[in-house]
Amino acid sequence: MAKALNRSIRSSVKSQLKKDKDLFIQARLIIEKQFRNVKNQMIRDFEGHPVTRELKAGSGSSNISNTLSEGNLYGFIGFTEGTDPISPLSNLLEKTSIFIKNRSIGTHGFIWTYIVTSPSLQELYSNTPMPWSNGSSWLRELEGRGIPNLGQYMYKPSGGSRSGAGFQNKNKTEGGMVRMPYVKEILSKFENNLNSIEASRVSVKNF
Repeated sequence: MAKALNRSIRSSVKSQLKKDKDLFIQARLIIEKQFRNVKNQMIRDFEGHPVTRELKAGSGSSNISNTLSEGNLYGFIGFTEGTDPISPLSNLLEKTSIFIKNRSIGTHGFIWTYIVTSPSLQELYSNTPMPWSNGSSWLRELEGRGIPNLGQYMYKPSGGSRSGAGFQNKNKTEGGMVRMPYVKEILSKFENNLNSIEASRVSVKNF
């Protein structure tokens, strides 16, 4: 009898919760706020990353990332002076969004199911072309196997180079790679931080 009564009480509570629009709206707003906090942290991680800061500063930047003995990544990669290689990445990351799919009633209240849409690595790579190599991505190379020909890079501020900050010295033959963790690591941290959103089930979807 007691068990039947408990089931009846739980059923009644669930029914009342489903009808409580104010509670539903408040819970939804809390989840959306928590998501914004996680997303904003991801954007701060990206904007504060040494590679982002160095490339945004352009050809006159110091080597904030400590990846080179002289010069900077902007000149080493070979971007055309005045171009902005970071904006395409910023725009894609800013599009990260949440879609609250449905809700159910659990033992302790609402259980939410939602989908987080964020850029895939392939989408990011497609928007970061290597200036001197068709079909290649400077982002993929930088945080993957590395960008080659470090031995042929010679830093010399001048209007005669594409970037205004580097030349290829064909007399130097030694190799070398420039490699550094970057966006892949930031996105991994973002996905882990989604677990801080309470009372929910999360599905991450890449666009």
